[in-house]
Amino acid sequence: MKLIKIFTGLIVVLLLLLFLIKNNDSANIDLVFRAYENINISIIMLGALTVGIVIGYGVAVASILTVRAENRILIQKFKQVTDELNDLRNVAIDEGIYDVESSED
Repeated sequence: MKLIKIFTGLIVVLLLLLFLIKNNDSANIDLVFRAYENINISIIMLGALTVGIVIGYGVAVASILTVRAENRILIQKFKQVTDELNDLRNVAIDEGIYDVESSED
């Protein structure tokens, strides 16, 4: 499975490089704070891809950390409930019967 992932990744990278080599036109970019002129389109596409990967990675890491924190909380609650259930199972059944009979005499 790992070799298939590596092979697929290499094919995607090669196709991306082929696509970027074919697009050698230039364009102007006007950002809010700065303007760039005659930038190669392949560089623009690589920059957009890089920003997208970084944002996606950040969202994924935040999601994983949130799920792990929730998992830890649920494990603690499960242990508490299990301990409480075990305590209730270990209480003697006849304990309450003798207390009621002795108070009636």
